[in-house]
Amino acid sequence: MNRIVGLLIATVISASLAHAANVSVEVYMTSTAGGEEETSFAPDTPKLFAMFKTKGIKDGDKVRGVLIAEDVGDVAPANTKVLEKTLALDEDTDDGDFNFSKPTKSWPVGKYRVELYVNDELATTTEFTVEAAKSEKDSDEEESSKG
Repeated sequence: MNRIVGLLIATVISASLAHAANVSVEVYMTSTAGGEEETSFAPDTPKLFAMFKTKGIKDGDKVRGVLIAEDVGDVAPANTKVLEKTLALDEDTDDGDFNFSKPTKSWPVGKYRVELYVNDELATTTEFTVEAAKSEKDSDEEESSKG
């Protein structure tokens, strides 16, 4: 009897691992829902969108998006989890998204990544930066050096 229970548990685990291996996820970052891919954002960007599409999702699969601040200087320790959201899906999607709202002041300048998990298995990541906007003085200096 114990042997049968053990075999059933092993079969279930194997099936779930095989399913996770058959799921693929593509992701890119943008500042508007459904917008074009961007790799750099201004600190005052109201929302960041991790747009994703899936292949192989089954009913009840959970997709989790985690925003991580890889390197934002003294604002936070390296690789700090900033935000996390989970969606339950019932089929594949071509236009799924996780959106992350700007902190009260602004996005700290630095390097970030978004990790997407399917049923707690890392499926893919994407990286982006938040860069300080050039000041008008910097722009004027560039223009005068050209002329």
